[in-house]
Amino acid sequence: VNSRELRFGNKVIQSVFSKIKPRYLVLPYTRCMLLSLIFCPRPDSILHIGLGGGSIARWLHYEFSSVKQSIIEKNEDVVEAAYRFFEFPSDSRLQIFNADASKLLPKMSEKYDLIFLDAFNDFGAPKEVKQIDFLRSLYCRLKSSGLAVGNFWTLTGDFKEQCESWGSIFSTVYNLDANKKGNEILFGFKNYKIEEEIRYENISKILEKRHQIEFQKMKMRLIKLY
Repeated sequence: VNSRELRFGNKVIQSVFSKIKPRYLVLPYTRCMLLSLIFCPRPDSILHIGLGGGSIARWLHYEFSSVKQSIIEKNEDVVEAAYRFFEFPSDSRLQIFNADASKLLPKMSEKYDLIFLDAFNDFGAPKEVKQIDFLRSLYCRLKSSGLAVGNFWTLTGDFKEQCESWGSIFSTVYNLDANKKGNEILFGFKNYKIEEEIRYENISKILEKRHQIEFQKMKMRLIKLY
């Protein structure tokens, strides 16, 4: 077997790790979430809500040698699995909080360049991370130029409602369909600068060449919602 998969007792794949290409992001939605790098190409600090197999955090750790990342993961078994089966690195630049993000986030004081919201249970994002109060806490934890990136699932039937919630909190919201299985990515900006859009095009070309990820094709599929 050339890969390992994380599932929560059903057929839904939460994370995939390639033993042949350990740094390759197998699931399309993970690459789509990294489109956020065209808006923030040199992140210093990143917060992840939800760990899974740690694919995105692991990739960022190796691709950006100085970035510091914090991860909030409620399930301690998931943390153990990430270290044991998915080669998640143990390093001072990676800090894991085994906690409920809805309770911990309002108490935090640090601000981040990027926040990845990728908390999933058996079928979709838990209700706690969909609440307006949680999104307000998320917004407060962003630097003035920061953005939040959320992974959602249309199969839960409330994606339109989530878009509206993000639109009420963030200054600008973009959407990217990640795959045909229902993953949708939202990009929420604290302060969007429309005059930077020409620069984003150039950055996407540079990042694609550097990281071998299809940034330009993904950028073409971005839709502005708010």
